[in-house]
Amino acid sequence: MKHLCNKSTKHISIFLLIALICSLVCGCHNPSESASNNTGNFIFHTPGSSASPTPNAKDPVWYEQAMVPDVQEIEYTPPAGVKFPYYIKVNRAMCCVTVYGIDNNGSYSIPVKAFTCSVGKDNPNTEEIEQTILGEYQMPQNLGKWWCRMVDDTYGQFAYRINGGYMFHSVPCYEMKKDSLETEEFNKLGESASLGCVRLTVRDAKWICDNCPEGTTTLIYDDTSSPGPLGKPDTIKLPIGHEWSGWDPTDPDKNNPWLTSSARIEAENITTNIGVPVDILKNVKAYDTCGNDITHKMTWSGKYTFDVAGTYYVTFKVTDAIGSKAQKQIKITIIDPANQNTDNNKVTSSVPSDLASQMTSEFAVLINKNTGETLFSKNSSTIMRPASITKAIALLVMLENIGDLNKTYVITQETYDYVIAQDASITEFPIGEPISAIDLIHGSFMLSGADATVTIANAIAGSEDNFVKLMNQKAVEMGMINTNFVNSTGLPHDNHYSTCEDLALFLKKALQNEQFRAIFTTKEYTTKSIEKYPNGKVIKSTMFNFLKNNQPSNNIKIIGGKTGYTNAAGLCLASLAVSETNNIEYILITGKAPGYYWETEIPRHVQDALTAYNSITETVK
Repeated sequence: MKHLCNKSTKHISIFLLIALICSLVCGCHNPSESASNNTGNFIFHTPGSSASPTPNAKDPVWYEQAMVPDVQEIEYTPPAGVKFPYYIKVNRAMCCVTVYGIDNNGSYSIPVKAFTCSVGKDNPNTEEIEQTILGEYQMPQNLGKWWCRMVDDTYGQFAYRINGGYMFHSVPCYEMKKDSLETEEFNKLGESASLGCVRLTVRDAKWICDNCPEGTTTLIYDDTSSPGPLGKPDTIKLPIGHEWSGWDPTDPDKNNPWLTSSARIEAENITTNIGVPVDILKNVKAYDTCGNDITHKMTWSGKYTFDVAGTYYVTFKVTDAIGSKAQKQIKITIIDPANQNTDNNKVTSSVPSDLASQMTSEFAVLINKNTGETLFSKNSSTIMRPASITKAIALLVMLENIGDLNKTYVITQETYDYVIAQDASITEFPIGEPISAIDLIHGSFMLSGADATVTIANAIAGSEDNFVKLMNQKAVEMGMINTNFVNSTGLPHDNHYSTCEDLALFLKKALQNEQFRAIFTTKEYTTKSIEKYPNGKVIKSTMFNFLKNNQPSNNIKIIGGKTGYTNAAGLCLASLAVSETNNIEYILITGKAPGYYWETEIPRHVQDALTAYNSITETVK
């Protein structure tokens, strides 16, 4: 016997869906171009021209997407008295199975289901050609009630003999245990991988056994032009090494741990001032049942504008490859600055007088960004080592001087050896491969990658020393009177220093730069395709990694930040938070918190941020 497998059923009313899509105008909403790489390629369906900018600048620009109907399972009931209600076609060339139902004229003309499968491959270790057979066969034996032993001493579920030793069956398990799945073989669904059989997911193999009586006809053919009328469904991938990776996620067994998981969407409410567009997709992520990023599959619906104050709602939806659905609605609040300024004058912010005793950081300052008022300080004008907060200043200098963000540069072996010798953090980008400036910049800031930082510094100024001169010039322009930089990375040096007050002043001004703000507040970013990462390298903010899902409990949300650490500097953090109640932004700079970022679940500099922001009380006079 041989083995092969198919993926979860994708029930598509294809003709209705195509007609719907063709009738809609497709576009990507991306008001903040600098954040466009964070969201993948979304295709949104815009009715009419409601999302198009109006020629009259005084008219508001509205963004609107209609809700795309959920793809429905094709409704099909076989005619009464039909012995063989289904006819199965296997497109061997494209690893796709299509099941046809019989019409009232007795012809199998109704495409009902499509499954992704694996078919036979040539085995380089033997002279035997293990391709799946071609031809039409009446399936003689349904073995679905038993485990079926394969020729390589593995075991498949829901086997159905097509002809001889060739069968439909699930992706094999190493043992007659449902949690011993050949995980890597499961992840090959959709490509040639078997010893000749047609492998399916458990759910799809079970469907054939449950619905197709013995004698059902199967046609195996090759067609490289089309997988079939319903297309080829997506396949879900199992994370290698996951504690549940031994289970097929489509197995309906009540003990299957994947049944406790589902698709999910992460999204947050947005608040911004009138006339200040933001990318509503920047921090929206969608994940499938197995935790894979499927943000690119997401759609949204709703209507909003940045030109009219008010509250708007957008709903995100996604369906993963095994049919699990997720939905998340966010609120977009647009505030009129003229009215808000009046309101802000009536709102006072305060913190407890004993906040200093609650903070573990040796240096700290907390300011109301809207008013510039200092709410709390602790040695804030004392010289400190800023560690990798330095890269925030480097980021602004990069953005103001780099020019073409899509131009590529290479991390040289010399640069790599230089930063490694100093025990600096690196991005793990490949050495010698062209990488775009925007990807390097994200790697520099979000990963604290010194290799990327120095590479961009050299590209802009010819050397890191010359780039540092630009950083010091920027510090003077920003009014940072107690700051001096010696390098672009924040590595320890006696003459490399700043203060919390200077860093807060810098951040308040730097956040006016939209590109800087976009990167400073980005949680996750995916680079362009590079050789080591053909699907792009996923970069996650170190601060948000440490923060996890923790937030203050007083409706103040931490929305951006830059971490830093060296032995001399301790744990440092520059962060930005916003009051969702009053649209007041706060900046907190902390330095020299004790300990190490790896010794506790929430490092002390991040815990200090939670403590400080959670202590804020806003009072309306």
